[in-house]
Amino acid sequence: MREVVQHPVYGEIVYTESFWAGKKTIAIDGVEAKKISKKEYVINGKRGVLKGSYFTGISLYIEGEAIQVSPKTKWYEFFFAALPFLFLMTWGNIATLCEIFPVVGGLIGGALGGAAVMVSLLFMKKQKSPLFKILIGIAVCAVTIFIAFIMAIAIIKLMN
Repeated sequence: MREVVQHPVYGEIVYTESFWAGKKTIAIDGVEAKKISKKEYVINGKRGVLKGSYFTGISLYIEGEAIQVSPKTKWYEFFFAALPFLFLMTWGNIATLCEIFPVVGGLIGGALGGAAVMVSLLFMKKQKSPLFKILIGIAVCAVTIFIAFIMAIAIIKLMN
């Protein structure tokens, strides 16, 4: 992930974070900041602290001033990302509903729903348009429910 922000005092701020390794770097006007600790950097002789995460939004604090480096996750992004998890945890644990439309619940459903939340947020954060973010959330929810249905059918077939 790479975020570029224009600041009136510090100029161009480039924040880079490796998704798999979690390595973070900050560059101010093309000069990479020196890392002091996991979240602290020396920026133009001043101490800068990173707060937040990719999923919640990242802020850089320099001498008390907060600079939003990565946008905060909106309420509707959290809502649509959580839908598959909430659906599987409620529907998948009520036997009468599973007789109508079987889906896995419990540990398997929770793990599948949790993975869907992360995937949904990951793809939503890459989009700018709120409409596309909502469509991504709905699509991930539909695919997750379909996978949970296929898994439930397979478990039922194995039990018979």
